[in-house]
Amino acid sequence: MSQSWQYNSSSTGDINILLLGPTGVGKSTFINAFANYLVYNSLDEAIAGALQAIIPAWFIFMDKNTFEEQTVMIGTPDESEKKGSVGQSCTSQCRSFVFTINNRKLRLIDAPGIGDTQGVLQDEKNFEDILAYIAQFDYLNGICILLKPSEERLNILFRFCIKELLRHLHIHAKENIMFIFTNARSTSYQPGPAAPLLRALLRTLKDQSGNEIPFSKENSFIFDNEAFRFLALCKNGITFEDIERKDYNRSWNYTIQEFRRLMARIVKCDKHATRDTLSLNEAQQLIRKLSRPAAEISTLIQENRQLAEQHRKSVLSNRCATPLIMPQKDAEVISLGYPRTVCANTSQCTEVIRIDGMEKVNYVSHCHEHCFLQGVQKEAIGDEKLQQCSAMNQKTLNCKVCGCIWKQHMHVMYEVRKFMTDIDISSSKTVQSPLEAIQKRIQDLENEQVEIIKVCTQLTQFLRVNALNPINDDIIEYIQHFIREEQTKRNAGAQNDDVINGLERLLADYKHEMDIIQKGMRIKQTTLSSTSTNTMTSEEIFGLVGKLYRLPINGRKIRAQVDELKRVQQKFNQSREQAVSLPQKAASSSVMVDLERILA
Repeated sequence: MSQSWQYNSSSTGDINILLLGPTGVGKSTFINAFANYLVYNSLDEAIAGALQAIIPAWFIFMDKNTFEEQTVMIGTPDESEKKGSVGQSCTSQCRSFVFTINNRKLRLIDAPGIGDTQGVLQDEKNFEDILAYIAQFDYLNGICILLKPSEERLNILFRFCIKELLRHLHIHAKENIMFIFTNARSTSYQPGPAAPLLRALLRTLKDQSGNEIPFSKENSFIFDNEAFRFLALCKNGITFEDIERKDYNRSWNYTIQEFRRLMARIVKCDKHATRDTLSLNEAQQLIRKLSRPAAEISTLIQENRQLAEQHRKSVLSNRCATPLIMPQKDAEVISLGYPRTVCANTSQCTEVIRIDGMEKVNYVSHCHEHCFLQGVQKEAIGDEKLQQCSAMNQKTLNCKVCGCIWKQHMHVMYEVRKFMTDIDISSSKTVQSPLEAIQKRIQDLENEQVEIIKVCTQLTQFLRVNALNPINDDIIEYIQHFIREEQTKRNAGAQNDDVINGLERLLADYKHEMDIIQKGMRIKQTTLSSTSTNTMTSEEIFGLVGKLYRLPINGRKIRAQVDELKRVQQKFNQSREQAVSLPQKAASSSVMVDLERILA
């Protein structure tokens, strides 16, 4: 091996490489091929050995003599690599594959393709999944954008894919970007027509933003992993002529050299701190996690206001023996430990039960008790992926358990248990009488409600300004959901008119605040120049959320729910990482020995 591969001996820690690119460009094939390059010194040796199929895959092979098609399967498809019809995207969610090299972890992160066959909305969801997934890593060493070299026109899909990828990357990531041209055998192992198209597009982006993204021989690599497909075909009993075998041998050997060059380049780069790319996404994720907690606590505030008013009336009528001890409701988070599909239709799939003297709406329709359908937004009513839950009839999309349409279902990960407690309102030095103490408690609750609405309004506006597509207003939907639950309780005999009226006023106030901001945005767009803005930054968003966490009465309850959702997400992400186990002979392969030197 040449001396050029031996450097950066001071490098430590995991090597994290994110693979991005258009749908069908070959990211999964890249990982499967890499596993075989690590084990075998040549294509002939691989044909004689066992196929390393890390990621399930499938493709169509056509016999050149009969034109008959044959489907070649590799591995067993799982949730993240679904076998669909021809032309349908395969990788549906992020997964990482960890190879141990020289006592270091080399992590290849396989991401869903851009330009998804399900449309631009699915692309946006895929990017949310990618950014949420890489949030668990402190840094990325390489960000590989895979492209086909045979692209001959700067068509809308090509432009969209490149711009969409770069739109979600922080400018600090530009030195970590690598361009990988796949299927290069078709262009004689050259970047092909795609190279000048990419250069022209990057030049246009530089003119528009002032940011130059490097594109040169040093950060561009020519791959042809067709040799892996050839290997898979051989393993499926398909025979080839010697001239074809020789051609794929050349592809194998050339790509191995490019793999070495790629890894050598990546370890030379400074680590890209994911917090730069993630700051905006993390703010967006945090806002979405707040939807249910904010609405839950708003309901609790209305219930405690009603209890405080009832206590005040008791004190005024001299019917209370302990006027400075006031009954209130508290709440705690009970983790389920798994996703549960429930129906939120209050007209037929819920019931009012009484626990510790309090009415509670109980989701009686546990339509799928342990639902591990992946990619479903937790605590959100009507997530589209619930159409694929096994509880749904795939023809009608109605639930086979309760009969309701899929849109009325949601994944829940925790329950909020409310319980009665007595609080001492005599501790404040400024309070002179029990009535003043009660009034102060009511005022404190109202102040916290105002603060929650104020913060949620700003958070929702932040999402609307920064999202590529309009978003559903989760806060409004949740408040409406809890109003329906309280109405169900009332129908069962609960005396909760004040709670319902309070929630309805809350909903009206929130909508009014949003209308004011929307009008302000329209005025700004027509009267201010494009360079004028006072849009909040991600750091300001975290500050706003911190204000909610610090609310004296309900701050800890909000945080407990958000922390539970974060814990669930981290647990889910960890389940999507696979440690790759290679045969013993991989330890002595030429590629493994070279990579050990590079990563030393």
